[in-house]
Amino acid sequence: MPLARPGAIGLIFRADAGLGAGRPRTDPRGSRRSAEPGRERSARPGIGHTGRVSWVAWAGHWGTDPSVWVGCALALAAYPFLPGARRDRRGLAWTAGVLVLLIALESAIDQVGDTALFSVHMAQHLILAMVAPPLLIRGLPDATVDAILRGPVGNGVRVLVHPLVAATLYFVVLIGWHIPVFFDYALTHDPVHIAQHLSFIAVGLCFWWAVVIHREGEPWNLGALGEVAYLTAGALPSVVVGLSLALVAHPVYSFYLDRSIRLGLSPLADQRLGGLLMFGFDNLLMVGVAGYYLWRLLPPDGSDVVGDATT
Repeated sequence: MPLARPGAIGLIFRADAGLGAGRPRTDPRGSRRSAEPGRERSARPGIGHTGRVSWVAWAGHWGTDPSVWVGCALALAAYPFLPGARRDRRGLAWTAGVLVLLIALESAIDQVGDTALFSVHMAQHLILAMVAPPLLIRGLPDATVDAILRGPVGNGVRVLVHPLVAATLYFVVLIGWHIPVFFDYALTHDPVHIAQHLSFIAVGLCFWWAVVIHREGEPWNLGALGEVAYLTAGALPSVVVGLSLALVAHPVYSFYLDRSIRLGLSPLADQRLGGLLMFGFDNLLMVGVAGYYLWRLLPPDGSDVVGDATT
């Protein structure tokens, strides 16, 4: 059976791609730019009069958004004051999660993704939704989780992290933002772009809560087989978006049409790389974690007694 059909989401991509054709586009800061690559405003490092971009110039570049730097600093400084916080593996996970967020939002990943390569922008989205959230949740001390659940937001948290709700939010947000008309619009409007990134982090926290935190009697608590099914559902956005982007025969994001070539990739190759990156990384992650839960079902030490697996 041929695999060249992109599916329903590919038809959405195909239709939306035409919405931006023929319109003047703006750079990520909102100012009008010429359609001629050589005349673009040289506000980013490594962009010269020829429109070519130097990888070396990008590699050491860091952003200076005070909201990100201050937010990450406050998150690190506040951790010792959380109920039950200690200098242990949980503290290390929290620190790693905050640093991963900082790298995703302020390093060259953000700079290149915002101005040159869709594939790098896709990598940033994967980090925001699939890498940082489980680290941050793993870093929460048990006493802090108890305080959250007993506090005024406890019932709301229980609703948002319920597997059915969390998986639905995860699916809708990850697919919705990658529809070309929304994706291109976010790149040219800073407030929308910020909201996009915050939504990836938020749905990531909701989704990974049930995978990382287990509490008997709580509505989100899943058994090992339930975790496997839940993680399988979590891989659906990467199948829908990732494979569609890899199989569509033309570029669908107008923002990158004359940008990726500066780093040696055609727009279509850049798009396919981003789609394969999403499909491959997400599925490897979900399969790896699901494999861990399947392994927990196996009897220990080669025992043939299934009941031993629960001891």
